[in-house]
Amino acid sequence: METPSNGIQKLIQIRDKYLELTRGVIDYDKFNYYSIVHHGTSIEGSTLTEEETFLLLDENLTPKNKPLLHTLMTVDHYNALKYVVELAKSKKKLDVGEIRKISSLILKSTGSTISTMAGDFDSSKGEFRKTTVRAGNRSFMDYRKVPEKVGELLDHINKNINQSKDFVENSILAFDSHFQMVSIHPFADGNGRLSRLLMNYVQHYHGEPMTIVSNTDRQEYFDALEETRKNEDIDVFRNFMFNQSYKYFQKEILNLTEGQKQDKSKGRGLSFLF
Repeated sequence: METPSNGIQKLIQIRDKYLELTRGVIDYDKFNYYSIVHHGTSIEGSTLTEEETFLLLDENLTPKNKPLLHTLMTVDHYNALKYVVELAKSKKKLDVGEIRKISSLILKSTGSTISTMAGDFDSSKGEFRKTTVRAGNRSFMDYRKVPEKVGELLDHINKNINQSKDFVENSILAFDSHFQMVSIHPFADGNGRLSRLLMNYVQHYHGEPMTIVSNTDRQEYFDALEETRKNEDIDVFRNFMFNQSYKYFQKEILNLTEGQKQDKSKGRGLSFLF
């Protein structure tokens, strides 16, 4: 796909086709949520396959020979996603308490109490970190700045979310919110999942498709985040995310149209009803 500056119309067209094909498909939203969870947890190290994730969430079948931690991570992420979807549906504005609640759901079964020189905090309860955190070669902001910076970001989202006039403006607000939250890194763990759920909240608030960062593009995702910070150029991350949206629409359109072709082919000859 071209960069959004010269390919945005192509993106809108494929988004419209995606919406047309998914409208009325039974349980489409449910299985789309499963995909969001699968890719979101895989980026953070879960080894569950897409099929194992779907069976776990749909039929409560725990995968064999996989770490229990990955199962717990998956279930918690799904519950956090459902909570975020309900917040967006109800048009509830975000505050620090809601962000802490989302974080506590993400880390409900895998968080713990952490002792630091600045005091103890419990990541499973959505408490902000009281320590320095690193991801790769990057250290994130002083923990004492976190509450203020999270508040500023939420004020920005709440101020602008109803000003988004169309798919592109809503996407930009969603992607920028994603980038800013993961750059604040307010919690000891789960910041990537939280930031992607925040993006999904902004998108779902206006009924737009929720972008999935593909686990196959995990390194490119991290590279886009780092290049954006290094060059202080938000267009790097925006372009990456627009391309993720395009790739997802393209993949789902292919899956849906192939399914329709198969259904039509089954109409030839005798149809069995049992």
